[in-house]
Amino acid sequence: MHARSALAVDSRYDRPVSRSDALVDEIANELANWPGVRIERRSDGAALVRYEHSELGVLYPDRGVAELPVLRSEHDVLIEHGDAEPALMTPDSSGVSHGVNGPADVTAVLELFDRRYRDVRGEDEPYTSQDPA
Repeated sequence: MHARSALAVDSRYDRPVSRSDALVDEIANELANWPGVRIERRSDGAALVRYEHSELGVLYPDRGVAELPVLRSEHDVLIEHGDAEPALMTPDSSGVSHGVNGPADVTAVLELFDRRYRDVRGEDEPYTSQDPA
């Protein structure tokens, strides 16, 4: 990877893995395969997930957490249905977070990123890296 300011930018998220960080790495590697998505490593070890000029969210491997900005209208619905928790991004943030503790959390976090990805792209259908049947 090549350093660019305080960030290292790479099309594939790659770093030494320990403990449950592997689950967050699995999420990052899947997201890096989505068209137009790139992962930017921050100096604090977090991974900023971007689509073009938009931030899709941040992965925190050391904390095992994903945080995503969402529309205020989605925020309450996601929390009410137990799909996410309020994010600690900033006070009064409309962001949500989701812990990554097991395989079911990988799926849940990818679904949250898929919602954000579709919102940013203006699409209705979920994205899948699977070939159509």
